[in-house]
Amino acid sequence: MKTEKLKVVCLGDSLTGPSPGETYLDKYIKWADLLQLALESALGRGRVEVLNQGKAGDTSAGVLQHLDERLLRWQPDLTVIMISANNFSKDHAGDASDAEVSARFKEDLKEIVGRAKGAGIRVLLLQYPDPKAENMEKVWTHGNKGNPVIAEVGREEDVPVISLKSEFDAAAQKQPLACLASPVDGIHLNPGGELVLTRAVVEKLRALGWIPAFVSPLDRK
Repeated sequence: MKTEKLKVVCLGDSLTGPSPGETYLDKYIKWADLLQLALESALGRGRVEVLNQGKAGDTSAGVLQHLDERLLRWQPDLTVIMISANNFSKDHAGDASDAEVSARFKEDLKEIVGRAKGAGIRVLLLQYPDPKAENMEKVWTHGNKGNPVIAEVGREEDVPVISLKSEFDAAAQKQPLACLASPVDGIHLNPGGELVLTRAVVEKLRALGWIPAFVSPLDRK
């Protein structure tokens, strides 16, 4: 780690962060908040700082435009990034084809990853879970269209990627879909989904050796 305190920046859209200026802990909790708690359980209070720099409605172009402000200036040890769903929404894509949107997204994501790596920041990319709800007519089916590009950039830039599909598919076998995601759009996470995502991130960070295994409070100095 660059310092004794592990610093993590989370980047993304409304699955990661709230609308700018919104206070939300009176209504819901985000996976970045749970990540802070999970890492504190391993490292101890005061030894972890998770900065949620996600922004509702954001796209890869927005992340790239504000990369200095939201990521680089914090000089974190690592960043966890989940972005692309809004790139494929009608509001942002307009009349562009999925292939055209994918090509632009790939350019953005490669530059984001490249600049982060150039600053000595470890990068973990997340693919979106499959949008699903009891009523599939309401689901935002564009939510995971960027996943193939995310996997491709991970291979080309040699950064790890988490596929959340299997994690959420397994969870859906044990609990109602509404526990995992909004029954309205099938993509925005409910508390059960926030827990599934957080667990996947923590397990991956441990497997990569980017965070230590659990340390008993009795062994901490």
